[in-house]
Amino acid sequence: MLENLSQFGLHEAFWFFLALNAVIFTGSVVGCLVLARVYGGRRIFDRWEPWRGIEMAAALGSILLNAAISAAGWWLWKRGSIALVPSTVPRAALDCLVMILAMDLGMYAFHRLAHHPWVFALVHRFHHRHEATNPISLFVLHPAEVLGFGGLMLVFLVLYPMTLGGLLAFLFLNVAFGTLGHSGVEPFPERLRSVPVLRLVGTSTFHAGHHRTPGHNFGFYTLLWDQLFGTLHPDYDRQFRHPRPCSSDAS
Repeated sequence: MLENLSQFGLHEAFWFFLALNAVIFTGSVVGCLVLARVYGGRRIFDRWEPWRGIEMAAALGSILLNAAISAAGWWLWKRGSIALVPSTVPRAALDCLVMILAMDLGMYAFHRLAHHPWVFALVHRFHHRHEATNPISLFVLHPAEVLGFGGLMLVFLVLYPMTLGGLLAFLFLNVAFGTLGHSGVEPFPERLRSVPVLRLVGTSTFHAGHHRTPGHNFGFYTLLWDQLFGTLHPDYDRQFRHPRPCSSDAS
């Protein structure tokens, strides 16, 4: 795959990544629909947000920008600024874990900044139009947020030589967590909160809690940074163990 990618020109790389991001978008939407059907008895919101035209346009814009960011990463890799090192299963697993923790910290800080009053008014308020969520909520972002998250990922990859396996695992988990967090249902079992390490996993309830009460739950993949910095919603445990449909007006 890397050999084929290395033969692309910049335009070919962009079109390749545009097609790939369109597939990711479709897979995420389908994933939300499947989760809602399978776990309909564990709904967090009483309804999905309507699929408005302006938000569909924003989602399509996110696909285009993500393709451009991917093409920029390809260009940095091709010129040697991003290194993909030989992969073994243990090294790939380690790389994936390091990237999850580093990106989660960076995204936590980025997210806290996005809730500063003037940044929120200019940029992040658009995402919070979805007080509940719907299958496209993951992609309903201001262009500055898409570029910010993408830029954060590129900075990490420039600084940390990754295995291809570790990078692909992270990218898969990134979409999986985003899909889960905006699905509006809670598929994780109650016993998750009883397992020492797994209790830190970012759940659908965790991210839905941020949409309901924007002053809490700023992390993405884990609860770690919210626990360390005191921003985890104080009622999170009860909300997770006993999910029930909640009106989007509850925030």
